[in-house]
Amino acid sequence: MTSLWQKNLNFAKFYKPMKTIITSLVLAVCAFQSTAQTILEVPGRDLPAKIDIHGYSVLPSGRLVKPAGKTLRINSDPFGMVISPDGKWAVTLHNGAFTRIDLEKQISKRFPPYGTPSKLSPYGKSTYLGVVFSPNSEWIYLSGGDSGNVLVVELSTGKVLKTFSLNGSFKGYDFDDSFTSDLVLLPEKNELLVLDRANFRMVRMKAETGEIVGVVPTGRQPFGISLSPDHQFAFVANVGMYSYPLIEGTTLANLQSQHIPWHPYANDTKESREGTEIMGKKIPGVGDPNSDESMSIFQINLSTNQITKKYKPGFLLGEMVEEMEVVGGSSPNSLAVSSKFAYVSNATNDNIAVLDYATRQIKSHIPIKLNAVLDKRRGYLPFGLCLSKDEKTLYVTLLGLNAVAVIDIPSQKTKGFIPTGWGPTRVRLSADEKTLYVTTCRGYGAGPNGGKDFKAPEQGSYVGDIQLGTFQTIDMPNEAQLAAYTQEVKNNTYQEYSSKGRGNKILSLDKNKQAQSPIKHIVYITKENRTYDEIFGQFKGANGDSTIARYGLNQTVVLPDSLKTTYHHVNVMPNHTLLAKRFAMSDNFYCDSDASIHGHHWMVGVIPNEWVEANSSVSKSAKIFSKAPGRRHPGTTGSIDPEDYAEAGGLWEALERKNISFYNFGEANETAHNREEWFDTLTGAGHVVMVPMQKALWKNTSHNYAGFNTDIPDMFRAEQFESEFTKMWLKGKKKMPSVVTIQLPNDHGADPRPEDGYVSNHSFMADNDLALARMISFLSTTPYWKNMLVVVTEDDPQGGVDHVDAHRSVLMMAGPYVKRNYVSHKHANFGSLLRLIYTNFGVPSVNHYDQTATLLDDFFTENPDFSPVDFVFPDRRIFQPEVTMKKYNKNIDWKKIKKRVEMDNVEEMRKEHYKSLEDK
Repeated sequence: MTSLWQKNLNFAKFYKPMKTIITSLVLAVCAFQSTAQTILEVPGRDLPAKIDIHGYSVLPSGRLVKPAGKTLRINSDPFGMVISPDGKWAVTLHNGAFTRIDLEKQISKRFPPYGTPSKLSPYGKSTYLGVVFSPNSEWIYLSGGDSGNVLVVELSTGKVLKTFSLNGSFKGYDFDDSFTSDLVLLPEKNELLVLDRANFRMVRMKAETGEIVGVVPTGRQPFGISLSPDHQFAFVANVGMYSYPLIEGTTLANLQSQHIPWHPYANDTKESREGTEIMGKKIPGVGDPNSDESMSIFQINLSTNQITKKYKPGFLLGEMVEEMEVVGGSSPNSLAVSSKFAYVSNATNDNIAVLDYATRQIKSHIPIKLNAVLDKRRGYLPFGLCLSKDEKTLYVTLLGLNAVAVIDIPSQKTKGFIPTGWGPTRVRLSADEKTLYVTTCRGYGAGPNGGKDFKAPEQGSYVGDIQLGTFQTIDMPNEAQLAAYTQEVKNNTYQEYSSKGRGNKILSLDKNKQAQSPIKHIVYITKENRTYDEIFGQFKGANGDSTIARYGLNQTVVLPDSLKTTYHHVNVMPNHTLLAKRFAMSDNFYCDSDASIHGHHWMVGVIPNEWVEANSSVSKSAKIFSKAPGRRHPGTTGSIDPEDYAEAGGLWEALERKNISFYNFGEANETAHNREEWFDTLTGAGHVVMVPMQKALWKNTSHNYAGFNTDIPDMFRAEQFESEFTKMWLKGKKKMPSVVTIQLPNDHGADPRPEDGYVSNHSFMADNDLALARMISFLSTTPYWKNMLVVVTEDDPQGGVDHVDAHRSVLMMAGPYVKRNYVSHKHANFGSLLRLIYTNFGVPSVNHYDQTATLLDDFFTENPDFSPVDFVFPDRRIFQPEVTMKKYNKNIDWKKIKKRVEMDNVEEMRKEHYKSLEDK
């Protein structure tokens, strides 16, 4: 592969189909495609992630990007963008910073400079979405986000000239804890119209003085605002679904005793609408998910400050679309308004709503169409909008496709696509409409952020910093150029391969034979925050850098104590290496995510929408006793919350639709405001702000397993898991479900706690290593092992460094049908893991990422090995598992645990396995 990059092959040769023979693992989605003889995979399926700003870059997904036009690399996550009235400048807005771009010279400058601590930024730590120019192009108005203000900034110097607060009294009502979102300028009145997402309102203020002259209520979490050309109306896009309540009667005095240990109800149920009672506490409901305030557009008459219409664009919960029930709101987020119509990007539905604001009716929805197969599975995620002067063409950034869609409004058809960098956010037209300007939040990707030859750039080496955004300047394409661009977008996204001759006795392409797969149980274990190199950098026969394998074997560990105690020849995570050698691992697996906010969405098939992406990049604070309802739940963390749901859901809903049994240990318990103390062992969290959980998941989630909470040892989780597994599926009447998900998070790391057995950050890694091996060892002694596959990965890579790419992470597989001592070099990501699960159980894909992901067929063998799995202990100098359990008054009987491996009769398991096949 190195030679392919070195030779910089041309486009056609780069995309020439590989001749690798694939023998197994093909997704059942083929049955839903135009021909059963065609399957789709990403074009980078045999390549490592790589940045090539002069050619094609390979993303963590295995998709490619080559942005059209001229590209500047700018600060990451530009979720706001504006062009100056004089056409000379562009400004992009980031968290606590903005970038000024000279459009003629194609030069950018960041304010403040890289390296400025967030607390010293003159713009605060939380600028968010909204940016607009003054009419003379000399200053800009910036949304202050979490600070609840608007900043007036001199363009030439970056100096803050004035600061206007949204807080204060207006007509006898006190507003506090504001959070500034999008804003626009009403030039004839010299007013700013500013959205306050915390108080669910639009604020009108004097642009000169900041005096508040009007307040209009909006729906929940107002996100985008636009004006009609005659400035008679303002349109506000609300992306919130609920106003989340506290448990009834909660005060600061009784707060700690009010928490309940799990999410109170499933979404869109009688309990979530009307409320319920848990542990003697009255739990308020959150109401109807299809209410007017939920995921809606408000039309506001600016002459009267009255709401003249509340629109509900997109599909509503409960509707049937593409033979699947809608479980997620439409997430209407951005607007472009013509003389007759308002156009709304519905991210979840992959369409554009057309609102006739004279008749106050939803006229139609324009579907975005790329490929007849992919179009049925969502994930394009329309976001930023821009309308041509003749009102005939709409340009739409597609956050999930790495492209701008060009929509012909008269015919309501997609004319074509223009390739962008990773995650396009905003699009604007030049005054003469000869040029398009496009921003993307992740540009070309991250690239390496460590290793013996790595030199950190000025913005830093953390995955969220090293990964720059882009600003593209694109000449308006003619019809022929647009057609070529469109084909390039398709080629960057997927390739078609013949399915002829593929499939074997383990996993079959034939959906009628998939039920005969020997793999009846898949255990999907997710850990936290590690990259490949820091664990496997020393692994022989794989692409690692041993200089950064800090959690590998034979390491030197310096304790953060006063004596700087140093230990040599420490085996930090030895079981990871043993498992990889015993079974199989990948040296070319990537998390699509930067951090947990993204990771716990991606890993269960919910692509982060614009709300999740914009919120993950901004500093924000929860204030649960605030009068501002948006402050009780300011954004997502490890859970998938109602604002985030995909149209047809993700993994849980996909399994439920096909009646595939599943059970969850620890995922989706962490909301933005929950308590995480050492005693919150039932789910790892205490909840006092009431947020629903996905309906399919709520009834299938353990209430006796600790999810993310680094105050709780992974050793404790291992005991919880074994206990509940034994009770339900070994001694109980129920059989083990087909899919079991487990969160094992302590390799996230935390501050050392010597009194609890964690003498350094390495101790958390050792805890995780031993708990993982103990779980797999336990599973290998159960009667289910003969039909089991265990998949182990990380939710994100943000805690580590890697010499290939900052997104490269851990993927291991274990089980009788997994190859022994095998390293896969195929490009894999979360979509690949979901595709594996869906393939094995004959489940249709949910989105076009898992529909086109690399097929991980190479991990498997037709010659099973049913032997139980043993484990070893990490170095006791850095971790003593017994110490971690003392506060729980628990002892670990290692002799008993070890003995069960010895007692297991491999030959009996083998005989039972083949007998079960004969019985079929």
